[in-house]
Amino acid sequence: MDSDEKASLEERLQRLGIAQDVQRLMAAGIGRLPVKDTTKDSLTSKSATAVVIVGETGVALTKGAVEAGKGAATAGADAFQRSRQEHVSGHPAAPVDDVTTRLERLSRLHADGHLDDEEFRLAKAKVVVGD
Repeated sequence: MDSDEKASLEERLQRLGIAQDVQRLMAAGIGRLPVKDTTKDSLTSKSATAVVIVGETGVALTKGAVEAGKGAATAGADAFQRSRQEHVSGHPAAPVDDVTTRLERLSRLHADGHLDDEEFRLAKAKVVVGD
């Protein structure tokens, strides 16, 4: 790779932000490989090219999706809000966590065998006291 190509690649990496960090990490890993320096240089160059291509492709796809989806995004957000409202209105509020409710839950846990007699007695005492 000549110096002009390398400069162009560096500029492209800088424009992509995180791609530059990814390439640095890849180059560090390649630097640790037990191969000749010429092989490391070649791998580093090829990996930089791959990172740039993937990054630029991602940018292009995102821009295309944003342009195509401006109206769709608004419609999607509206549909989400409608769905959310329907869900909320269709379900009653969560039960109040009062003493009676907590004692009923403890009683079910005890009856189902999840609490032994001593655990049930201690938990019930905490609920009644208000802990």
